[in-house]
Amino acid sequence: MIGDSASHRYGRTRRGFTLVEMLVVVSIFITASVAIVATSVNLTRLHRRASNGERLGEDLRYTMELLVRLARNRRVVYPTLPSTLSAKTSSLTLIDSNGSTLIVTLLPKSNTVCGGLNANCLAIDPTGTGTNYTALSGKNVNISRFDVYVQPTSDPFQLSAGAYVSNLQPRVTFVIDANYVTTSTKEAASLGVQTTVSSRVYVR
Repeated sequence: MIGDSASHRYGRTRRGFTLVEMLVVVSIFITASVAIVATSVNLTRLHRRASNGERLGEDLRYTMELLVRLARNRRVVYPTLPSTLSAKTSSLTLIDSNGSTLIVTLLPKSNTVCGGLNANCLAIDPTGTGTNYTALSGKNVNISRFDVYVQPTSDPFQLSAGAYVSNLQPRVTFVIDANYVTTSTKEAASLGVQTTVSSRVYVR
């Protein structure tokens, strides 16, 4: 009795949490947990996408620098007049000062040269035979577009009826579109690059 009187006198009552209060607390906890997990997953995906983009960029920079160096220091192989190069091709044949030719082309994923890369690849054949290709692009770097534009389309170093058909020094434009192959579309990265280079070889 004395204890009960003291409790009433000082306004102290003992009671637990109600079911509604417990449900509210659990709901808040679950919502917060889901939000934290979703944020963590998104951050991880963004990090992987950025990392894939860096790998793709490094691979394309290396490939483009190599193509520019090759085209700058070699002659474009043109067909014999009056034939001309098409406005756009997916391969390029070059010849050096020693008469050695090489071919750069785009090969499909199914080609054995691209085996293990899991993607369409750019390849080079240093023998110029079209049978000894080596991949230029790296693993998971899928080359979806490789366009080569050569100007002029006729060989400016060939004589036709005692005169040259063009006074333009050959220049080559490379256009490459690529994407990094991944199992998640949200982690995929894509990039397009383009550059034009003039040949430094003069043979007139």
